[in-house]
Amino acid sequence: MIIDSHIHIAHNALFKKSQWSNSPIELQRQWLTEILREYKKKDVCALRDGGDGIFASCLAREIAKEEGIIYRTPIFAICKKGHYGSFLGRAIDGLEDFKREFHILKENKLDHLKIILTGIVNFDKFGDVGDVAFLHDELEYMVKSAKEYGVPIMVHANGKRGVSQAIKAGVNTIEHGFLISDKEIYEMAKKEIVWVPTLSPLGNILKRNDSNFKDQIDTIRKVYTVQIENIVKAYEIGVKIALGSDAGAYAVPQVNGIFDEINHFENIGFSKNAVLKMCLENGSQALNI
Repeated sequence: MIIDSHIHIAHNALFKKSQWSNSPIELQRQWLTEILREYKKKDVCALRDGGDGIFASCLAREIAKEEGIIYRTPIFAICKKGHYGSFLGRAIDGLEDFKREFHILKENKLDHLKIILTGIVNFDKFGDVGDVAFLHDELEYMVKSAKEYGVPIMVHANGKRGVSQAIKAGVNTIEHGFLISDKEIYEMAKKEIVWVPTLSPLGNILKRNDSNFKDQIDTIRKVYTVQIENIVKAYEIGVKIALGSDAGAYAVPQVNGIFDEINHFENIGFSKNAVLKMCLENGSQALNI
């Protein structure tokens, strides 16, 4: 069995978000069933979604159960109003907003809380990952709420400051984690936080030498190289690394994305057995299996 610890099933080649809300439930089920059956054909039988704003992953979880696939979803992600991430869920402005949205998440039985703490890697400016969106007290409150409810916390974070803040707050997994330092790597190892470093979004752009990014390719390669170096360090000191493809992101297709991720790890120099062990054992922890 293969586990993809980070996907977004709502982003795919079968439908656009604009089509989803105008389509009958039967068609929505048909789309998701087709995707999930393709995963199953390739022996990818456990998936962890990073959320969407249209409840597609919520329906996918229901269908996955019928198809014999383990599926975890946060329902939708939580981000800060005016910051990156609203297309993956709900933007909040303060803890009263969070309380309201968390109530909705609980009604829909979230499997984990997804928090978007920083922006994404800026391909035009090396080192830029946007601001840290939430104050420490805000993040701490959201993490505490999830723990009291009994679900793990999945945090999108890049850069030293954002990842450090997530670690201090006691999250369960760090998603992406680009451009971090040795300090954050050691802290993840110490606190047994699972790291899902998602190489495929950048790695696939580099592999195809994508002409859409011809003016940014050097920066992308530089960021990717730092990520590889950090993965090697993290593995050597015992950080629990799980494989997540970020399927649904640009250049990362559903189903095949996790095999791209496996290839990127093998290209670093990890053996297939080591990669599959990370994928299965640490992926199981990420999915709370």
